[in-house]
Amino acid sequence: MDQRARTEGLRLFGTPARSRTLLTIALLEQTYLREIARIANVPFMSVVRIVDDLQQQGIVSTVVRGTQRIVSLNPAYFAFREIRDLLVRLAPTEPALVETVEALRRRPRRRGKKL
Repeated sequence: MDQRARTEGLRLFGTPARSRTLLTIALLEQTYLREIARIANVPFMSVVRIVDDLQQQGIVSTVVRGTQRIVSLNPAYFAFREIRDLLVRLAPTEPALVETVEALRRRPRRRGKKL
């Protein structure tokens, strides 16, 4: 894929920050705002605004657990499968993002296990 096509893919959802935020949510399946900001390299307040807007449109859903706001693609959204599939297909345009997501530990460490 040439550089121009990569740039076009980044702006598919409006802005590069919005596209990276959506891509991060899709790759992680379930995440929280600070993790999105850190992984997508988008300012935290931008992530908050983007997620609020996406939630108003019904594309993402959020649940508050304790002090964390858990974010995921909304399975009740009419085009859920299509958006998820498109985002997964766009993932190779952001190799650094994919590498960061793949390196994450997504389950707790066993109790008593040494670091």
